[in-house]
Amino acid sequence: MRNPLRFFIELIQQPVWVSLWVLVLMLVNMASLAFWREAVAQLILMNFLASAMLMMGLYSRYGFTKILGLGHFPWIPLLAYVVTQIPAAEASFKRYLLVLSVSMAISLVLDTIDVWTYFTTRLRR
Repeated sequence: MRNPLRFFIELIQQPVWVSLWVLVLMLVNMASLAFWREAVAQLILMNFLASAMLMMGLYSRYGFTKILGLGHFPWIPLLAYVVTQIPAAEASFKRYLLVLSVSMAISLVLDTIDVWTYFTTRLRR
């Protein structure tokens, strides 16, 4: 088992775009704090923390591999829910939900590719 705190050391050793993308995802999710009175924002933060814990567990077991994309699995139902909430949201919260939705969708596409690659590579061995 790896120390989950080493995740951040290995993260900064990745290509710059990977580190920057993870930073953007973290900031966008943490921005939910600015809208804390909204129940959706609270759900976003709780989901983010749960995903982070899942990812640290995966990292501890498998290291910095493409399987880490499974850590965003809880985002799938959250994204569906957030998208349904956008029409009722107002002004800055609506913009925030749009930015969050787009960033989560992009991340989930990248995660799907990574997880697929991880498992198909393992099956060929």
